[in-house]
Amino acid sequence: MQDLAKPPPEKTGANATDSNASDKVIKILPDTSFKWPEHRDILPYNYAQVTEQPAPVYKGAWNNLEGKKPVKILDGGFIWVSLESPLAIKSGKYTWYYINPNEFLQGKYLSFFKVSTFKGVDLAQQPLDGIYGWLVLDTYTSAVPGKQEYLDGELLDKHTLVKILEIKFVKGQKWLKLAKGKWVDGRRVALITHPERPAKIPEDAKWVDINLYEQVLEAFEGDRMVYATLISSGLPEFETPTGLFRIWGKRAMAKMSGGTKGIDYYFLEDVPYHMYFFNGIALHGAYWHNNFGMKQSHGCVNLAPRDAFWLFNWTTPRAPRDKFVKSTPANPGTYVYVHH
Repeated sequence: MQDLAKPPPEKTGANATDSNASDKVIKILPDTSFKWPEHRDILPYNYAQVTEQPAPVYKGAWNNLEGKKPVKILDGGFIWVSLESPLAIKSGKYTWYYINPNEFLQGKYLSFFKVSTFKGVDLAQQPLDGIYGWLVLDTYTSAVPGKQEYLDGELLDKHTLVKILEIKFVKGQKWLKLAKGKWVDGRRVALITHPERPAKIPEDAKWVDINLYEQVLEAFEGDRMVYATLISSGLPEFETPTGLFRIWGKRAMAKMSGGTKGIDYYFLEDVPYHMYFFNGIALHGAYWHNNFGMKQSHGCVNLAPRDAFWLFNWTTPRAPRDKFVKSTPANPGTYVYVHH
């Protein structure tokens, strides 16, 4: 699915064919019966990107900057700050935001973005009745497989979860039938694959399957899938490590930084719901993009905030939201299986 310039492996999984299909695409819509917590229960902060740099940070919301020295300068890369309060502070001719205790930043340096509301599908009570996948880009359907008819077909929105009725290869390229006369390029769809449980994982254990090719995460209790969603794993130069791991530590909020200033530096405040499984590599929420289903990270596994919230509460070790917790024999970590 991932590389739109590269044909996918010659594997079809279980073919599902319905010759009497209607011309209506079968979609799974968000479940309205489950009430998600309010935004600030999932993410206690609002966030903003520092798009004008260098950005001086001061210890007060001054109305006159003459003689005032900044406590720090934010510059040199991809920088996001969390806001202690989303409300602007007017002080003379300046507009300020309170970003940390005793730290204020002028609004002119900031750009505000809406955090992704995407979430996966909870399958604990209602298993999928076939092959499903998410569109990772806005996509027009084609009347026949192998021929892209831009603008002539039905436009399906990015992150729509659709049922796959048939899989067909045309000149080595996978095409997926969604309805009668409606096909899409398989590289634009991230499939839920229903993998087998690795032999080293006990029959009754919780485990997380991370498919780097599909960019899909599936959560299991034994052999029963209970949740599935999209991820964003490491870019080719920062590949997410593969293998069988266990979550060794969890933290509800943590700063993240890395890279070289002026090249690939990043600084991200209060990244939510870290679940560490290999050294500093973690599953965690990402508030700074909505590209789930595409590789994006420096090695960690990015999740939409709602998915990270769900997974943090489902996985072990159990962890309160105010402290870092390591796994122990009495509070062991959930298995994490990462593969292509």
